[in-house]
Amino acid sequence: MDGMLRSHKSTGIKHRLYAKALALATGDKPREDIFVFVSVDVCGIRRPLYEEIYAHLSALTGVAPDRVILAATHTHSGPATAGYMNPREEEYIKDFVKLIGETVYQAIRNMQPALLGCASGVEKTISHYRRLLAKDGRVIMNWEPYKPEEIVRPLGEIDPEVGVLNAVAADGDKKPIAILFNHAGHPNVMSGDNYLLSAEYPGLAESILEKQLGGTAIFVNGAQGTMDIDGLRDRDWSGMDRVAGALAGAVAQTVNSIKVDENVPLRSAAARYEIPARKVSPKELAWAEKILAETKGVVKAVADGVGDDYKAKLIKNLHSVQDVPHQAEQVCIALGDTAWLSFPGELFTEIGMRIKKASPFKHTYIVGLANGGIGYIPTRKAIREGGYESDTRKTVDEAEDIIFDQSLALLKRVRALPTG
Repeated sequence: MDGMLRSHKSTGIKHRLYAKALALATGDKPREDIFVFVSVDVCGIRRPLYEEIYAHLSALTGVAPDRVILAATHTHSGPATAGYMNPREEEYIKDFVKLIGETVYQAIRNMQPALLGCASGVEKTISHYRRLLAKDGRVIMNWEPYKPEEIVRPLGEIDPEVGVLNAVAADGDKKPIAILFNHAGHPNVMSGDNYLLSAEYPGLAESILEKQLGGTAIFVNGAQGTMDIDGLRDRDWSGMDRVAGALAGAVAQTVNSIKVDENVPLRSAAARYEIPARKVSPKELAWAEKILAETKGVVKAVADGVGDDYKAKLIKNLHSVQDVPHQAEQVCIALGDTAWLSFPGELFTEIGMRIKKASPFKHTYIVGLANGGIGYIPTRKAIREGGYESDTRKTVDEAEDIIFDQSLALLKRVRALPTG
């Protein structure tokens, strides 16, 4: 399983895992003008695996890469498709690639005339800012045991925005077809002590929405690098039900506010660029080698987060590839005055909100963990402060500014595209 340092493989299935696709088109030749969102109940999909999946679905459908956003929901109770904490489940990957291609093929095959609309809502109870400042100056993650009197304040703010795209049939009944919804969070209600596969709270929220509203509900995560569930409360299945219900409720309320239209222009573009790899300092390397000598490279299972044994092994690996830049791809799919902008990793929420604020679109939603996976992208401020994400990042300190500039340029380029 991915997402946590577990001591053994899964033992069963709590909730079904899905790949879901929404295919959209406009114009006189819709079959030649398709845009696709794909959401998959796994923790992450690294770039090489994304390219393998895209090659397969492209052979089936012919959809251009600039028109595909393939996102992992980031469930921490899914099979190891990225190998973030444990080895990749290679046998699962074989079927995984084929099934995603088939999902997209079926979505395109089942397209029908529809009315579309987008709107924003709010959900403030699920995600918490997980980086906490302690009185002694340390950064404490919100899942670490702590006394409330030890904490000065959270080191940032949450992004409570819920982005929703609603698609209904264009006939008189306006039967629900699909709801695509976006919210920044960490689907890890269950800790590393859980060995049952689960789509986590986003998957349960999808099920609730499908039962209440009809159609297919599809979750895509946001810029969730600093968002997390309450680390010390509701870490059980009943807690997951509560969180899922809260998210479904916010989405349903937003759906009710959307006015759908038959004339929603669609357009897209992509940006591909490099982000330099993190440079490991001699001091960091010496520390890592000391820890590795003590642990002999063995990494122990832990319920949440990682220990020095994991960090040391990571730093050693990062040092070996520090001259190899990371390849980043972002796809922007715009529906009228709403932009859906992908990012291949766990973007700090502050960076996501900065992009949203500067965007030329009325509404901009960041789709995180999409079309690749390059890990956490902290702010410069967070790197100075330290903490879990800063310790385990793979990119240079300047990544924040590189990504902001590239994101804004892409949004402006898509905004300037003709809509007729």
